[in-house]
Amino acid sequence: MCLVFVLGLLLVGGIAVDAQEHPGAEPYRQVCQLCHGAGARGDIAPALVPLVFDADYVLAVVREGYSQMPPISSRELSDDQVRDVVGYLESLFTPEQESDTDGGDYAGPRN
Repeated sequence: MCLVFVLGLLLVGGIAVDAQEHPGAEPYRQVCQLCHGAGARGDIAPALVPLVFDADYVLAVVREGYSQMPPISSRELSDDQVRDVVGYLESLFTPEQESDTDGGDYAGPRN
């Protein structure tokens, strides 16, 4: 009963309670957003939405770096957090947006 009252006060007070936030959202904001921009739409680094790479490929790029992107250690982002970020990036793209994208010219890291 007390919990319902507190949640009600938070909502009435205008404080958003987002219990459903994607687990990859916070790691993305902390580590990736500065370069890849809010919503992963690109800024000083390429857009990551739509994400065309699988989680293992992204993990390799994160660990090894590519072009201007420095490697990111597992102390900064764990492997599980990288996979969560991939899931978050996938959740940002909807099929309706597919017609609005041209795929860009970024081919990803060389093997």
